[in-house]
Amino acid sequence: MTPRDQELLEKQLHGIDNRPPEGIFMLAFATVFFAGMAVGGFLFAYTDQPPPLRMAANDVAAQTSQPVLPTTR
Repeated sequence: MTPRDQELLEKQLHGIDNRPPEGIFMLAFATVFFAGMAVGGFLFAYTDQPPPLRMAANDVAAQTSQPVLPTTR
């Protein structure tokens, strides 16, 4: 390669940026995140075990010595 060829090559490659665009990384990250959420949702949605039962407790009434009467307005 001659020095002239080297100069022309440097001029051509001067404007090229080796970094990929940042938007592609964010798109790939979001895609992997939502795919994982979907796969996890499907894995837990179709199990033989029933979901845990959660009940609300009225702790305020249990801690007072007098019964709490409902009020209507």
